[in-house]
Amino acid sequence: MSHYDELLAEIVAEKKEWNRFVDRTFESVKLPTWFDESMVRGISVIVASHDSEDRLAACLASLDAQTLDASLIEWVLVFNGEKREQLRDVSERFGRDVTVHRLLEEEANVSIARNRGLETATRQFVTFLDEDDTFSPTYLERLFSAALPDRVVIADIQDVDPDGNALGSPLHREFERLAGGEWAYEQMAQLLTLNACKLIPSVYAKHIRYEPTLRSGEDVVYFSTLFSTYAPAVTVLPPDTDAVYFRQVRDNSVSRQGVSREFSIRQRLAVIKALDELLIQANDPSRRLIERKMDAQTSMMSLYVKDHPDERAAIRELVVATGLSYFSFSILNQHAATVGLIVGENLENVERLVGNYPDESILRVYLLSPFTRGKLAEVVRPEVFRRLTFANMTSVSNWSLLPEVCYSLGDVRAAALCAEYMLGTTVRAVPSA
Repeated sequence: MSHYDELLAEIVAEKKEWNRFVDRTFESVKLPTWFDESMVRGISVIVASHDSEDRLAACLASLDAQTLDASLIEWVLVFNGEKREQLRDVSERFGRDVTVHRLLEEEANVSIARNRGLETATRQFVTFLDEDDTFSPTYLERLFSAALPDRVVIADIQDVDPDGNALGSPLHREFERLAGGEWAYEQMAQLLTLNACKLIPSVYAKHIRYEPTLRSGEDVVYFSTLFSTYAPAVTVLPPDTDAVYFRQVRDNSVSRQGVSREFSIRQRLAVIKALDELLIQANDPSRRLIERKMDAQTSMMSLYVKDHPDERAAIRELVVATGLSYFSFSILNQHAATVGLIVGENLENVERLVGNYPDESILRVYLLSPFTRGKLAEVVRPEVFRRLTFANMTSVSNWSLLPEVCYSLGDVRAAALCAEYMLGTTVRAVPSA
């Protein structure tokens, strides 16, 4: 073989290897076959504004300061509610170097506004910015550099007060825990369903809608729907990123509403019902994500249940009447227990123990093994099981919060466990018959 033939063979081999590499790299990029719209390269930033002219000005100033080339940025500003025209006038001072869509919506409804923004967006990727909040200057540039057609990219998020001072932020701590790693959906549940701090391929985002009837938690349902429908990949930017979503925390913001029956029970159940409808059709990896989000909503309900003992039975009945396929009564009851049950082998005595307390009371069962809870659900009536919450035997700190712990008289193992673990709490044996 001549030298020329050898070189030609090497080139052909390299070309074949390159083709194999490309096939391996992009074989997982699965775009919906029905999506044939022509999207322009870059990012559409959707801002739904209805409240404050000053906050909107700060928000748009942070967009003006972005380092990403202006030709790659599109603003979709949706002004909704009574102040829509004043807010639009404020916006005219900003965005002179980028494409800007200014839309008016009469009704003050953030879901309707965001849906209108999604319909109008023309770029490959979409991100959301609340009028209260701001981006760091490199926010869009860093997100765009990590973007792929089937990938959601998550940036850092930090809470600030109205004066811009940094606050202790559980969301920022969660980002630091996840940054740069690869995780299952359920492990990223807290950040995955926030409206903030992410870049989404328009191929997915434009074909999901926010539910206008939800008064809170609409972002949880929107992103749970997106991930359960399309299962995109997720990349969390590295821990040293300078791409930061600054979330302004105000006392009257939706996320900081006080505990009330309307917000804590009715609105949370509306979100749970919407998620439950998704759960019926969901497959892994989205199923556990949806269950985590339902549990989070239930945990918010539990704070109301704790402080309103006279309504506990009615709330349990309301949940049952909703007809959910999944709901954790243990989480609903987690803060309300005043009595602990130590159960050994005699699970058949649990109903008798529970019967010693009023119907509105909540009881914490300390689990002797991972299988105790499942076995107990088979032994007691559903209405009894719905009054229980559960903890591990090693959760000694919980015991000290309870005024009384009881066990079935004659259950030797339960008595021994009480003697071994109790820290000053009153222990009482209850007759089993």
